[in-house]
Amino acid sequence: MRILLATFVFSFFIFFTEQTFSQDLRKDEIVVVKGEKFISHQVRTGETIYSISKKYKVDQAVINIYNPSVSKGLSIGDVVKIPYTEGVTVLQDQVASKGAPDGFKTHKIESKQETPYFIAKQYGITVEELYEYNQRIRKYKKGIRVKIPFWNEVAVPAVVESKPSETAISNESFITHQVASGETLYGLSRRYKVSESAILVKNPEARNLKAGMTIYIPQSAVAVVEAQPVPVEKDVNGNYFEHIIESGQTMWGITRKYGVSEDELKRLNPILNTGFPAGAVIKIPVTEIEKTVAKPVNEAAFKKHLVEKGETLYGLSKTYDLSIADIKKYNPVLEQRNLVYGETILIPEQPDEVFVKIVENNKADSARLVEEFYKVELPVEVPQNCLPDRTGMFIDETYNVVLFLPLFLEANDTLNREDLVIDTMALFTDEEVEIAQDTTIEMEERKELFKQFYGGSENFVEFYEGVLLAIDSLRNDGVKIHLSVFDTQRNADSIRQYIVTNEFLASDLIIGPIYESVQNEVAQIAAKNRIPIVSPLASQSAITNHNANYYQVNPSREYLAEQTAELVAEEYYNSNFIVVKTKDYAGTPEGRLVELFREKFVNSGFMSDTRGVNFTIYDFENEGSFGLRRIMSKNKENVVYIPSSNEGELSVAISNVNNLADEFSITLIGTNRFPNYSSIQVDHYHNLKLKFIAPYWIDYTIPSTIDFIEKFKLNFGTEPSNFGAQGYDVTMYFINALTAFGNNFADCLPYLHLNQVQGNYHFEKMTRFGGYMNQGVSVISYTQDYKVKRTGIKGQPRLTAER
Repeated sequence: MRILLATFVFSFFIFFTEQTFSQDLRKDEIVVVKGEKFISHQVRTGETIYSISKKYKVDQAVINIYNPSVSKGLSIGDVVKIPYTEGVTVLQDQVASKGAPDGFKTHKIESKQETPYFIAKQYGITVEELYEYNQRIRKYKKGIRVKIPFWNEVAVPAVVESKPSETAISNESFITHQVASGETLYGLSRRYKVSESAILVKNPEARNLKAGMTIYIPQSAVAVVEAQPVPVEKDVNGNYFEHIIESGQTMWGITRKYGVSEDELKRLNPILNTGFPAGAVIKIPVTEIEKTVAKPVNEAAFKKHLVEKGETLYGLSKTYDLSIADIKKYNPVLEQRNLVYGETILIPEQPDEVFVKIVENNKADSARLVEEFYKVELPVEVPQNCLPDRTGMFIDETYNVVLFLPLFLEANDTLNREDLVIDTMALFTDEEVEIAQDTTIEMEERKELFKQFYGGSENFVEFYEGVLLAIDSLRNDGVKIHLSVFDTQRNADSIRQYIVTNEFLASDLIIGPIYESVQNEVAQIAAKNRIPIVSPLASQSAITNHNANYYQVNPSREYLAEQTAELVAEEYYNSNFIVVKTKDYAGTPEGRLVELFREKFVNSGFMSDTRGVNFTIYDFENEGSFGLRRIMSKNKENVVYIPSSNEGELSVAISNVNNLADEFSITLIGTNRFPNYSSIQVDHYHNLKLKFIAPYWIDYTIPSTIDFIEKFKLNFGTEPSNFGAQGYDVTMYFINALTAFGNNFADCLPYLHLNQVQGNYHFEKMTRFGGYMNQGVSVISYTQDYKVKRTGIKGQPRLTAER
């Protein structure tokens, strides 16, 4: 009992002194507690126990002894006590001291996604400032109100300013420049056409630029010619880029996305040992950067930019007056990760007068000429096992393909029964009859015989027709295929007897079933026997999370939302963004997208910045249309999102926004469902430059697509719908994968390049033990000249395989 009491007293003492320490000491300084020297250190953004131990030359275990709570992880604003080591210098961070705030705003936390980091970014303050003025708040959670300090004018202290002497000023004129958020030394040298060294001579502190600093640019140095970039000395611990953890992301997802082990991530980011917090900035290691550098076909079309510490895509877009999408276009690796200190990226140059004249004289071919002028390639070394088979080992095989579709043959037969005796085989060519002989569905079920369809079975008949056309093309190329087709209707009983036979277990590929209720049993057997199973149409399926042989072709709604948020953040980070609220959207998929938009903008660093995005939620439900004009901007693009899936609500709101299209430049952000809303005038979409992410899109200008449509019309007497194109794409893609890589094709799919009719397939593994989902999607734009275009492809790396 006495030992237990002593332990309790000791623990209480540690807790008490730690709490007292935290409350009384808020800055780095040396203090004496009971005759022993300590450094009182306040945790700042990005700091870890490891970095603090290195800074103060103290073992991590010692810090843990004096600060037991750090075992649960550090939080920004925490104060820890460090045993003082002789020779260690305690330096205050040289940040611009703003003095007392001019006032405070109040912010109410509405969701768990609003971390201190998130809130600080939203209001343009530091996390330390947020903690400083909210010391009584121990846990930031929903419903809590926090004080947000603001300053009308930021004072710049002498400690960050290196003002030239009066003599120097009298002999030389200077341009005074106040550093804004995101600016770099390199960017300033380009802006003022002076060398970086000329700036540093008068402003030594400019090696570490901070927002608010005042620096002096010597005008006499304007004529100095810029030196060619020289690769910087690499970090002794290797190269890395920074990633801000977003809500919903997981440790496994990040390790998979960036090809790094969990142990390596935790070594670089000790904060991950205690969790995976949204808003945290973590380091992602990168090896062999030179292998990821895009190579220009035309060297004269680009200049090379050497990435410096602290540079961001948002900052570079301002420096070079380029969109982030354009920077990524010419540096494809940046579609997958952020900038790495020390790497070289390509920046497009303005073409010379000779090329401009060539384009002007060939207007009909101008798009192709410009594309070739700025063409870049990203060479990728293809693994040996993913080189397409050239021995004929796979192509000589006969591939057993099973197709499960809810064709409702009996119901359709009843609806279309006639008392006439028809010579059905006379309706088909010899080639079509040969195709039919390898299927389990007789040719009488052809669409031409149908006058009406049961339920939605017409879509699945068209899908089947697309499959037949693909198999016909593959057979013409010499591929041997045995196709078995089964009518699943909407219940598993119709196929349960077949899926346990030896014939089924010998299958090489399963396409379908369509409905998840029918898929479950088929997927279980496919998993046990390692047969690839393709879900061609369903967008939501739990099977993807636990079946390693499952391929979901239609991206989930959550993924489409993530890509929409990323698109908007990249293209409209300097816009006037308006959420038009027609009803309470909390907890809805549309409301989730609002949070994704906010999170992306905050992470960009330009939320509420004068050069960045203004984020406004307008209560259309209560205020009507009268206040919309007041919040529109004449100087920025007005980007409008309406978080609703109700066609009536959308129609009214879009009509009112459209009334302002003549006065303001407006872009409407929607979903791939918008074209199906018949009550909304298409003119409004064009006036408002509607933009959305679509899982599929048919480009009718591509020769291979035109050829497919002509063949479909010739064989089936009608133009193909999206279902017909999907059947064709799925079949061509996966059978080509079989012939190129064999049955174990999963890891080689990134190196399979096909001209698809409406898809842009790129499959990524979704969970550690789960299957794959297609992440290739299209950016669709409505233009004011009444065209609908695919203006980009997201989620699909552009790779050039080295053969």
